Amino acid sequence: MKQTNALTAYEKRFLAALIRQVWRGCQGFVALVTERGPGEAVYALEDLVEWSAAQSARLRSRSVRAQSQTIGSGARRVASELLEDIGTFCNGIGDLLGHAQQSDLDPDEVEDEALTMVDGFLAWTTMMASQLAVSRVTARSPQAGA
Repeated sequence: MKQTNALTAYEKRFLAALIRQVWRGCQGFVALVTERGPGEAVYALEDLVEWSAAQSARLRSRSVRAQSQTIGSGARRVASELLEDIGTFCNGIGDLLGHAQQSDLDPDEVEDEALTMVDGFLAWTTMMASQLAVSRVTARSPQAGA
C-alpha cells in the first residue's frame, strides 16, 4: 500500500491559520509604516516574532502533541519551518530598518524599502499557501492561536 504525504483537512486549516496570522501581522506593519513611519512599525514585527515563538513552543510541547494527534509530523515540520522563517524575516527587516533610519536615506526611501520587503514576504507566504493547497481554507484553527 502506497503511503501519501498529503495534508489532511485539519492540517490545512491549521497551516492556513498560521499563514493568516502572518498576513494580519504584515497588514498591521503596513498600516503603521504609512501612519507613523517604519520606526514605530517595527513593534508590529516584534509582536509577530513573539507570536511565532509562542506557536513554536506549542508545537514542541508534549501536551499539545498528545491532544493534537490529527496534526502529523509532516504538517508539524512545515509549521515549524514557517514559524522559523517568520522570525528570520521579522528580525531581518527590523535590523534593516534600524540601520536605514541611522543612514542618510530619505525617510520616504526607508518607508518604500520596508513596504517592498513586506510585499515580498507576503508574496512568499501566498506562494507557500498555494503550494500547500491551503489558500482557500477559511476555518480558524484553535491550535494556531490565530
